[in-house]
Amino acid sequence: MLVLGINRILKWVQITTGWGTYTCPTKEINGKLFFKFKNEGHKVMDFASEHTTELVSEGGEIISKKLKR
Repeated sequence: MLVLGINRILKWVQITTGWGTYTCPTKEINGKLFFKFKNEGHKVMDFASEHTTELVSEGGEIISKKLKR
């Protein structure tokens, strides 16, 4: 499983597995981002790579940038 992208505005991540690509809801707990896949919670950072991008809103602008680990 690999996180392809994080949408912090709409609160979801896009992941890929050996079976396909999925969009999963996210939730922030104690400053850490989690996503739910097949009724299990997973830490986003455990499945993110250096190629993962995130969509954020900064100063009223929507920006797509590489995820900082």
